[in-house]
Amino acid sequence: MKITKIKKIGNKNYYHIYSDETWLGIFLDEIIVKYNIKTNCDIEESKFTKIKEENDMRVAFDMAASYLEKYVVSEKGIKDYLKKKGFTIQTIDKTISKLKDYTLIDDEKFARNYFETLSYSKGKRAISLKLKQKGISNEIIQNILENINDNDEFEKARYLAEKFAKNRQNDTKNKQKCLAHLIYKGYDYSIAQKATNEVFKNNGENDYDRF
Repeated sequence: MKITKIKKIGNKNYYHIYSDETWLGIFLDEIIVKYNIKTNCDIEESKFTKIKEENDMRVAFDMAASYLEKYVVSEKGIKDYLKKKGFTIQTIDKTISKLKDYTLIDDEKFARNYFETLSYSKGKRAISLKLKQKGISNEIIQNILENINDNDEFEKARYLAEKFAKNRQNDTKNKQKCLAHLIYKGYDYSIAQKATNEVFKNNGENDYDRF
């Protein structure tokens, strides 16, 4: 195998390496120096494969750690990021294991923080769905839900109902819209109904419990 092009990536210590028109991956400058990789040099494919395995583990970990400095993501989020960068499943799995050893990723901690952040704008049903989409296990989600106080959930739903009702007429039509709004936000029907009735209780109607 002949290396035909080595191209620096911005101001980072990473390089693209090519053989003819085939992209071979992103390599650390340390690896390039260590194995004396140069343009037009010939390397046995078996040797290059071992070099790339060593390189990819280091690059994947460095990229993942850098990504986690900027963004708070789940294990699935890191896996998706590394897949887009072209790393193999084997390299990704080893990187995830190493990140866990360094406690750089923790799905339970991520899920609790995510839930706390969204709990003032969405109900637990909607947040649970989002957590599932982010790859959080059902076990972790259920552990979080078990500690959610129904009274706290109701107070947050009532707060959103009050925001919805502001500058709107206190009538049945808006009451129905408010109920639908809270359900859309991910609140259980019973809590959405209770919060809606609480906010619209003085609208002069006699059909509060129909919704």
